[in-house]
Amino acid sequence: MLSFRRFGSTYAQSQILRKYPIGGILHGYEIRRVLPVPELKLIAVDLKHEVTGAEHLHVDRDDKNNVFSIGFKTNPPDSTGVPHILEHTTLCGSVKYPVRDPFFKMLNRSLSNFMNAMTAHDYTFFPFATTNQNDFKNLRDVYIDATLRPLLKAEDFFQEGWRLENKDLTDPKSDLQFKGVVYNEMKGQISNANYYFWTKFQESLYPSLNNSGGDPTKITNLRYEDLVEFHEKNYHPSNSKTFTYGNFPLIDSLKYLNSELKGYGKRSNKTPALLPIDIKENISVPEVGQMDPMLPPEKQLTSSLTWVCGDPHDTYEVFLLGVLGNLLLDGHSSPFYKNLIESGIGTDFSVNTGMETTTAKNFFTVGVQGLENIDRFKNAVKDTFKMIIDTPFDDKKVDAIIQQIELSKKDQKVDFGLQILYSILPGWMNSRDPFANLSIDNILNRFKEEWSSQGDALFKNLLKKYLIDTPSFEFTMKGVPNFTDMLEKEESERLLRKTANLNEQDKKVIFERGLLLQEKQNEKQDLSCLPSLSVDDISRNGDDFALAKDSTMYTRLTDTNGLTYVRGKINLKNVISKDLYPYLSLFADSLTHLGTSTEDYSEIENEIKLFTGGISASIDVVSNPVDMSPELFFKFNGWSLNSKVEHITDLWSKVLLNTDFKKHSNKLKVLIKSTVSSNTSSIAESGHSYAKLYSSAQIRAKNSIEECFGGIEQVNFMNKLNSLIDDDALLQTEVIDKLIEIQKLVITSNKLEFLITTDTNEQIDSVKKLLKSFAGNFPTFGEKSVNGIEGKNFPLLKSTSPMSNTLIKFPFQVHYTSKALPGVSYNNKDGASLQVLANMLTYKHLHKEVREKGGAYGGGSTYNALDGVFSYYSYRDPNPLQSLETFDNCPQYILQDSKWTINDINEAKLTIFQQVDAPMPRKNEGVSLFNSGVTDAMRQKRREALLDVKLSDVYAAAEKYLVNSNTKSTVIGPLIDDKITDPTWEIK
Repeated sequence: MLSFRRFGSTYAQSQILRKYPIGGILHGYEIRRVLPVPELKLIAVDLKHEVTGAEHLHVDRDDKNNVFSIGFKTNPPDSTGVPHILEHTTLCGSVKYPVRDPFFKMLNRSLSNFMNAMTAHDYTFFPFATTNQNDFKNLRDVYIDATLRPLLKAEDFFQEGWRLENKDLTDPKSDLQFKGVVYNEMKGQISNANYYFWTKFQESLYPSLNNSGGDPTKITNLRYEDLVEFHEKNYHPSNSKTFTYGNFPLIDSLKYLNSELKGYGKRSNKTPALLPIDIKENISVPEVGQMDPMLPPEKQLTSSLTWVCGDPHDTYEVFLLGVLGNLLLDGHSSPFYKNLIESGIGTDFSVNTGMETTTAKNFFTVGVQGLENIDRFKNAVKDTFKMIIDTPFDDKKVDAIIQQIELSKKDQKVDFGLQILYSILPGWMNSRDPFANLSIDNILNRFKEEWSSQGDALFKNLLKKYLIDTPSFEFTMKGVPNFTDMLEKEESERLLRKTANLNEQDKKVIFERGLLLQEKQNEKQDLSCLPSLSVDDISRNGDDFALAKDSTMYTRLTDTNGLTYVRGKINLKNVISKDLYPYLSLFADSLTHLGTSTEDYSEIENEIKLFTGGISASIDVVSNPVDMSPELFFKFNGWSLNSKVEHITDLWSKVLLNTDFKKHSNKLKVLIKSTVSSNTSSIAESGHSYAKLYSSAQIRAKNSIEECFGGIEQVNFMNKLNSLIDDDALLQTEVIDKLIEIQKLVITSNKLEFLITTDTNEQIDSVKKLLKSFAGNFPTFGEKSVNGIEGKNFPLLKSTSPMSNTLIKFPFQVHYTSKALPGVSYNNKDGASLQVLANMLTYKHLHKEVREKGGAYGGGSTYNALDGVFSYYSYRDPNPLQSLETFDNCPQYILQDSKWTINDINEAKLTIFQQVDAPMPRKNEGVSLFNSGVTDAMRQKRREALLDVKLSDVYAAAEKYLVNSNTKSTVIGPLIDDKITDPTWEIK
């Protein structure tokens, strides 16, 4: 049904009907429904393919960043990870593109700003985004052929899924081991305590919804034949959903899709939505898991309570539940935050906390980690619900939620198409109407009317219906110190079971299969069948984002849709003494967590949400683009409707000038404990980034500073603070006094600058006046630090080992590695050659050696143009020393064995310009100049340097910077079978 009641003219209605006639047939697709959504400036079109029954959703919007996706309903039959492994292997070659790994090959034959493949609970999808129409057609064809007509070779299953393989590929008598990309990926996942808690919670609450990613203990039960059968059953057009978004013509996609799908026919593919356990009475499930080394032994419990909250098909009730969840859990003023986190019962909410509406039932979960006493937690939850029922909801908090929704509609996002896809796909895959979540104004208007007429009853009725005196599901996980040993023992026993009955012929087959796989991985491929853009598709000239400057005010006039974005920064040159550097991140975080002498932060937070899109404060260190000298800044941001900018400066005044660290010392302790409790999961998720920073901190002062307040050194420092903050005297002298000192040093109008981004000159003038008044409240000069240190004089991170190789121990099942070496400044033309070299090395060598052969989930090399650091890395790596050896051998490979071509260098340039020319939000225009001092002229010069890099330049850069370079290596993870014993390694 088509509704035009929100469109202002008959002419607008007729235009849409002419473009998308309901009931009309376009290239085999019937237009079933059309939904104009003026508040989002889009038209949604629902279509169905006549021959196969495949559903297609098109979102017509004047946006050059177009999106395509194909997805399939893939209920996992068990926990072997077959949907996940199939997602990988479909991208390893297809009928039309019979090359190994066309997905990765297309990464450097395209200008896409997003390419991926993802396995969710019960569906798998393959999205990409690009602004280039030829690129769109190329990638669409590769994705369709990969998913519908994959080769699914056994060798790809063994590479991507799992296999038995000799540890020494040259020795058939060497021990066997489990290998495989997905196998090691999931071993890495379960090393993350949050992920392990979440997945075991899901398995207990939703046993029918098997672990789609794969449980490593079950992955090795998957057979190649099971994979092929799963594809045959599920990857059919009748079981698919396709999606297009943007300003490319729909008719082109329909014509293409029809030609590809019409030969398949229709299946009655009714893949049911899976249901959770029936919670008719209270259920309690205990589990053991990974111990968090950042938390004390007595706080190794994580526990949660879950309630069923109806059916997700009721879109309006889902919206109400979302608002209710926000009121109960979100922010410092929420009752559960106050009663569970601020009270000290737990250090932070558990990862499953919140309202879940993407499965066949809605769930509300509240849980905490860092827990000592489960009964205390459960009683606090019960008491909190009673308090909520007895206390009226604050009108201002509800108004603030509405305000945030309204603001989010106006804030222009470059990945808007992908965000729409992510929001509708979970429901759409389970037969829910994809239009339901698009009509935001209809839902909001109904809510405003009902909130006005019913008030509290609107939410109190929901509470009584679903959460008060109803059965709950309790899930608790206790971290145990020997958990990693338990996992390793299980793997050893499983390996023994797999190999116990192997005869000599079986072992010969395994050995020869390993050799064959290596041979295939080393095989030179003919990639001529793959489509590709050319370097000619890259414009010689980049966009200009010129800023006007008036004294300390930078301004950018652009189409911000009625919003104003304001950024402030204070240069901290020679301001901070070395002993205060580790406190800088905590200082910045404290400003948006504590409160002032007259207001609790919960009151300030309500004002932030009611009048602005948000404010933030941070510490940043950047490299000067000319000489790489570090420059340290305190930065603060805010954004709002044009009419409400004065609230930004009012709020800044409160948090910057008046935060009271002593009065709110309890909140400060909560912040420290919460930060510490999240650190292990952060490292498990991004360990390669921590390793890269630790290595580069031994090379560049800028990176050493960043390591001090944002790396492993910061993690250790926060652990130290956490160990002493329960002593009030130490809390005062070692934390509060330091933060007060930093506040006096930092908050000053000296070296204070602003960037205003908005859409009218009148608004710029108005905001300038506000900012001048705001800055006038700052001290002209802060207190002078006797020992203030300039960034360039900040000492490099020192290692006690002569070779500066460091192993940082963490209780993971896999490793993260890095090797770093120095490069050049942003303005040096050799930097362009190094960036191209890093890209070529990744795609032409390291991907094969580290991922395909070594079994790591990821690996490669990067070049940071501003920092002047060249880094190698691996991610979720079972063979870290092998990867480091591969990195060591890279100079020899490049100069003696690479045999790279002009085509290779052009592909590298395409990959680099995917990010260089990725769509930029209006609010970020000119920010590189304000933040880093990189002018449009500098960006243009570097752009030309990248485009002009020749093959000889790449080889020259490798010889000049990689050969005999001063490298620093870091490995994060468990000890490596006593292999690291020589004095070149420091173990921390």
